Amino acid sequence: MNNYLIVANDKVEIDLIINKIIKENPNSSVTYYDLDNTYITNAIEELDTYNLLANKKIVICKNFKSISTIKEEQEQNLDILVKYLKNPNIDNTLILITPNLDKRKKAVNDILKLTKVIEPDTNIYSLINSYIKDYKIDDKAKQLLIEYTGNNKERILNELDKLMNYKNNDKLITCNDIELIVTKTLDDNIFHFIDSILDKDKNYAFTLYNNFILYGYQLTNIISLLANKIRLIYNVKVLINKGYNEKEIAETLKQHPYTIKLAHEKINKYSDEFLLKYLKILANIDLNIKSGKSDGTLEFNRVLAEI
Repeated sequence: MNNYLIVANDKVEIDLIINKIIKENPNSSVTYYDLDNTYITNAIEELDTYNLLANKKIVICKNFKSISTIKEEQEQNLDILVKYLKNPNIDNTLILITPNLDKRKKAVNDILKLTKVIEPDTNIYSLINSYIKDYKIDDKAKQLLIEYTGNNKERILNELDKLMNYKNNDKLITCNDIELIVTKTLDDNIFHFIDSILDKDKNYAFTLYNNFILYGYQLTNIISLLANKIRLIYNVKVLINKGYNEKEIAETLKQHPYTIKLAHEKINKYSDEFLLKYLKILANIDLNIKSGKSDGTLEFNRVLAEI
């Protein structure tokens, strides 16, 4: 079957699949269509048109959202697509990319039957292993890399490129290398910041805080993100106690599953009293800043000094 339906919204996973199909079809011309800006019928016309420069074609249709949100005026175009899929050009390959499916619609079920459906769920550790090739990295270093990149596959690959270039001589990537090379954001380190407060690690708390300021973050940003993460942990704790699993919590709170996973790992470390105490402290500092009573620096430094 030369017709594929990729159901995914992760750019890295989509690119991996497309690159694999392209490699399996050498000497094929590749054409992209963005269905936000053009009709699927244009892609079908391309598939049915002879190419003087290449015997085979790969036609890739991005943003095939109409498969899940079919509007009345689009149904005719989908009927044309289904007609093509029933009698496709065997020399050419069609790749449709959609973020999700609505299987209640007849056209969707027809397309599912007439295409090879790919719903990737790439294991992040497997992705790292395949990408680094002859380099070595242990599980602890992998976990740190995943944590610093927020489990964002595109960021992981970008940071691995930097790490491999840096460790080109011995080809061994360590936690120290990740600490040194990987670009860190305020969001990446905020859980560490909360941990340092809970663990009463004053020196580490001040180190992280000074790094945030050094990177150009305003105190209001730090307070806001810190409060959001504490609130997230509290909400996850409440929902776990109600019997929700991580997937259900991610859907309920509209958060990335990995963010929920990190918060879930923290809930047994923090009492409700601790979480609510610091939410109140941060809210008071934020109110003082917004009301013009102070810039919040003294109060926040006092909080860190008293842990």
